[in-house]
Amino acid sequence: MCSNINIPWHWQINNDPITPLAVVAWYDVVPRLFNHFRQNLSKYDLSKYQFVKGDSFVVIIGKSSLLPWIDGVQYAMFDSQEPRLWLPSHAKPSISTSLLAKAVCHRFSREPVLLWDHPKVVIPLDRQWPLTKEFLQNGL
Repeated sequence: MCSNINIPWHWQINNDPITPLAVVAWYDVVPRLFNHFRQNLSKYDLSKYQFVKGDSFVVIIGKSSLLPWIDGVQYAMFDSQEPRLWLPSHAKPSISTSLLAKAVCHRFSREPVLLWDHPKVVIPLDRQWPLTKEFLQNGL
């Protein structure tokens, strides 16, 4: 027997120590992030990054120590208890991340996924592409 069960939950501030593994840019911040990479190509080994892009966002994944720190971007990490679930570094769900990951991954049939708070969206991370100079120039 299978039924739809609705479990209420909300986002709360994450005050736990974090290690971000992705930089996330939304809307008008995307071109600024791309410009930062283009203007600093000598500082970044692009082969150490992957990306996922949608109509209004880009997620650039890399080691924490290699992520750019610029105004307007946000950061994401995977949950230490549930690596299929990536979350914003600044927020965490009010319920078990294992339960939430199981429900989200089942609902979307993809994993890992980035669950974001504002805007509320689920971003599949299973199809990552290598970050290249050509993408930074033409990817908008």
